[in-house]
Order: sequence, then structure tokens, then C-alpha cells
Amino acid sequence: MTCSHKICGNIQKVWLPFENRGLMKGLKSHPYCILCGTVKNISSDRARPLGYYMNILSALPVTKVQIRLIAKDMEELEGFDDAFSMSSFMQEQFFVNVVKKYSGLSEQMIKGAL
Repeated sequence: MTCSHKICGNIQKVWLPFENRGLMKGLKSHPYCILCGTVKNISSDRARPLGYYMNILSALPVTKVQIRLIAKDMEELEGFDDAFSMSSFMQEQFFVNVVKKYSGLSEQMIKGAL
């Protein structure tokens, strides 16, 4: 079930560690959804839609069955294409791991396609 994400007020924001591409950048005030409690990604590293990763898959040497298995894993991950909470860095890490799991391609080859 997806949430429509209603952001909390300025007074209610929480101070949490700020990461960008996996590197800690100190503490920042983060808004969160008052409906589901998800903390908003405030970095410039925004999540991409699922179609972006499907286009990358089409450029890799994988079979249609492998593409379907990879797509199914990405769809099953809750919030994979939710730009509110997910960063593209986390998406890329998950994508690389799933493609390696089903295809046996090297990490360098997959990251090169990204």
C-alpha cells in the first residue's frame, strides 16, 4: 500500500544524520510523513522511476526470463520507486545486487551501464 505522504510542520521535524551517496555529512532537520512515519530524503540524490532501471536492463546481456525476475524483485521492494524516502544511491546498490543475483554479470559491468 502506498502512502500519499503528508509532511509534518517545521516544529515537528527531527534531527537525523544526513547522508549523500553513502557519506555522512553531519546532522540536518528532516521532515517526515505524519501518515506513515517515513522520513523524507532531503539530499539532491533523488530516486528514479522503475522504468529507468528497466531501460538499463535492456542494454545489458541478460535473457527475458532474467529481466522478469529482476523486475519482480525490484517491484516487491517496498518503496523502491518512492522518491519521498529512497535515494538513487540506495536504488543503485539494490539494482546491482539483484542483477548479480540473477545474471552473474560483474559489478563493474552493471555499474558501467548505470
